[in-house]
Amino acid sequence: MPKKKENLLEKIVQKDYNNELEKVIETKDFDEDVKNLLLGIFYKIDVSYKDYKKVKRNVEPKQEYTERLIKIIQNNCDTIKVVKPNSRQAEELGIRTFWVDNKEKKIICYPVEIKLLYSISKIGKQEKIIKSKHFIVSQTISNMINIGNNINTVEPLRDFNGWSWQIIKKEIENISYNLIYQNLKILIGEPFLNSWIFSKEYIIDYYNEFQSELVEKFGTSLKEKIISILEKLSIILEIEINPEYEKELKKLQKENNKELLNFKNNQEFIEKITEEKKEINKKIKKIEKILSSKELLEKEYIETNKKLPMNKEIFSIKILEKQRKTEKQDLLEELEQKNELLNPKKFIEEKTKVEKIHELLQIVEVKDKYVEKIKMLEEFQKLFLQCFLVFINTAETKDQIVNLIYIFRYYNLLPFNEEIDIYENKKLQKTLKEVEKQLLKKAIEYKIITAVSQELEENTKILQFIFQTKIISIEDIYITISKEKDKYYVEFSENNEESYEEKFEINTIKKEKLNFKLNKKIKILN
Repeated sequence: MPKKKENLLEKIVQKDYNNELEKVIETKDFDEDVKNLLLGIFYKIDVSYKDYKKVKRNVEPKQEYTERLIKIIQNNCDTIKVVKPNSRQAEELGIRTFWVDNKEKKIICYPVEIKLLYSISKIGKQEKIIKSKHFIVSQTISNMINIGNNINTVEPLRDFNGWSWQIIKKEIENISYNLIYQNLKILIGEPFLNSWIFSKEYIIDYYNEFQSELVEKFGTSLKEKIISILEKLSIILEIEINPEYEKELKKLQKENNKELLNFKNNQEFIEKITEEKKEINKKIKKIEKILSSKELLEKEYIETNKKLPMNKEIFSIKILEKQRKTEKQDLLEELEQKNELLNPKKFIEEKTKVEKIHELLQIVEVKDKYVEKIKMLEEFQKLFLQCFLVFINTAETKDQIVNLIYIFRYYNLLPFNEEIDIYENKKLQKTLKEVEKQLLKKAIEYKIITAVSQELEENTKILQFIFQTKIISIEDIYITISKEKDKYYVEFSENNEESYEEKFEINTIKKEKLNFKLNKKIKILN
């Protein structure tokens, strides 16, 4: 009876949200194609979200997800135009499938539900979510997380249809960004990422908060390694999607090399800063002298206007006076910065900053950036799996362990690149098997998973299928071990059905070590 009440409540809530969407659409000047496309998106999300949540676990409630999308449509979408491929209207898209203008609150895209949903997610974000003090990565990590979140937003629509879970790699906007975002989502959780991405609290330094979260969960050493490789990955991926960015980095590299050279020779650096301070002081005194004399100010006004074109002449002496006061203030601030550089503590801070930028900019020198990207992504996955072992070791309840089983299965099936999924990556096999073994060991200890064999290694070999199957509910998976002639086979089926989902031969089986009889169907997850 309580379940019926719960289902009725869900229907009422969803009905309210459909009505809410329709009310918002009525206030917009969208044509019928756009309205139907939007209603179709929300209908499919309603159908698929239950399976999406079951599979992925670490997701926000459907109500929050839906509400946020409706608010974006209401507040950020004044114009949505869908155009057919190869039509005259589609010419402004060029080779793109969609185009988003945040300032104009305008979306143009092909009449494809996934593309429109991605565009809505994109238009609802700030371009920069990391403070500028984090220098070059403030833009690259902002892009990494924002793009990853856009891809994540379309996942319920893209990969789920109400009865199956199917990942089509070519439909993922950027596989590398998606992988990294899903890594971070598992490590620090959806609530933190959403707060970071959608917050308008400019005072909070979320990048620092993110690093503190990593330290609290996994320790300083792992945090340092994660941040180091994450920043480098963000730069190499930015170059991949925007080749012009590499030119900007090369210019920055030249400036950085000069700064680094200055810092290496302390004596020359001090002399250089001292000379710069003298020049600044001269400029300040000159301005002060002009501001203290009415005659000098008038003379400055006449001489300055002589040098300027008529349309750019200064309107009055008062305006000139204001300009000079602003210049003086800017010079005083610059002087303060120079003084700080002569402070030993500030000197070390600035030197460390320049050295870090130098290290990050070494990516520009890498010849084969694709090979380097793959290498770094694999290294990042190894760090992720070390963190996942922490989750396994600290899990204390059945719910926590079941969640980890689902999350690890989801992770295994994430695309690593256009050809393979995570579990198929040969460079990750050793680390993946260790995590798999530890997770199964704990699940068996807690009597969550049925131990097929009395030997842990044998269990790992047999039960690894549950981390590679797209059967939505792991609770519905049954296992049978059979013998045909002299060979042993393992079969996995769904809902105790006669047909099997997977069947493979296993040569290492020891009949005397099995925990149940041959040909008997056993439910895997208790």
